[in-house]
Amino acid sequence: MTVSRLQDDVSSKAMEGVMTLAESPSRVKSLLTNQMDEALARHDNQMVNQLLDNAMAHHLLGPQAPSIIRSAAQQQAKRQLREAIDSGDPKRLKGSLVAAKRLNATDLPEFQEAVAKYKEVRKLPLGWDVSLMVLHREGARMVAKLELEDPNVRARFQRLLDLTHRKVYTRDRMGEPVPERLQLLTVSSVTNDESWAQYVARREAVRREIDSDKTDWCSYDVDTVARSSGDEALDALGESAESIAFAMADDFATPLMGEVNEVFLFHGTTESAAEKIKTHDFRINLAGSNAGTLYGRGIYLAENATKSDEYTHPGPNGVRHLLLCRVTLGRVFYSNTKETEPRKCEDACLKGKFHSILGDRKACRGTFREFVVFDEEQIYTNYILTYRRQ
Repeated sequence: MTVSRLQDDVSSKAMEGVMTLAESPSRVKSLLTNQMDEALARHDNQMVNQLLDNAMAHHLLGPQAPSIIRSAAQQQAKRQLREAIDSGDPKRLKGSLVAAKRLNATDLPEFQEAVAKYKEVRKLPLGWDVSLMVLHREGARMVAKLELEDPNVRARFQRLLDLTHRKVYTRDRMGEPVPERLQLLTVSSVTNDESWAQYVARREAVRREIDSDKTDWCSYDVDTVARSSGDEALDALGESAESIAFAMADDFATPLMGEVNEVFLFHGTTESAAEKIKTHDFRINLAGSNAGTLYGRGIYLAENATKSDEYTHPGPNGVRHLLLCRVTLGRVFYSNTKETEPRKCEDACLKGKFHSILGDRKACRGTFREFVVFDEEQIYTNYILTYRRQ
């Protein structure tokens, strides 16, 4: 076969998309290499991209790819990254990062420059590893779930579980005993660019609403950010929940905003729901998921791990899951009556100026305080904890 016939063969097959896995690997490599050389010489970007698509389909973009294929992939990725950087458009930046990953071109200087630009325009926390999020991208979202293996970090989360543990029984335990302790197994941090952007935008909107109208505004302390647990012996064993919360916020290089009652709260969940957080936003069925509808059809969270533990379900070997979420409570509607009015609570937030409900069952029943949010964008799932009851 002459060189021109060979080029015509691969050109027609690339253009028509009929180069299949049935082709001999050596023949595919030869066809692609020869035609790529010609396409680059002609500066034919359309053909270059079509050939790269074929190379990708035949797994020829890895470290063992022909040098001319690797070079073409790097050139295309570099061009797309540079155009995205210059545009400053977050959608184009994200697309160029994903494309660079697919072209096996993440070692380019422009890739790191695009990562930095994307973090800047999306206002992502400085501590986020966007490169990792791109490399571990699943579905349409850039999400990373990274297990934290540092023993000191794990000890800090165990300490928070201990500090927020209260051995108090409620009927939501359905007859099961209150555990003596929640024994931490793993901690995973979650970085999700879309969810974080939505959360930050909503937090800013809440801040502006409160700034424009200070009536009924009150700052609330929660056990997950408390200076003291109320147990002197326990407090003497280590750092406070306040110190731990500040450290968790520092991991995102984004301090908690006291002016909007931003706090960390627990939410009990299932293994399957926790797994979906890798590829989905934090979306809980608003028809009283997990915790009933005592204060309306919202998302129920708790300052005490013991309370959220009531709504978990054991997996293999008794492993359970808790979410530790960053939450903007904003202007809080406080209720400490034994008999509640769910519709009134809903209307206070959905039709009124309040942003969340604090149902103080600790004051009226001696059990726990419950926090209810009706807007999912006021919640960012920060960590996933696995544990067993003891």
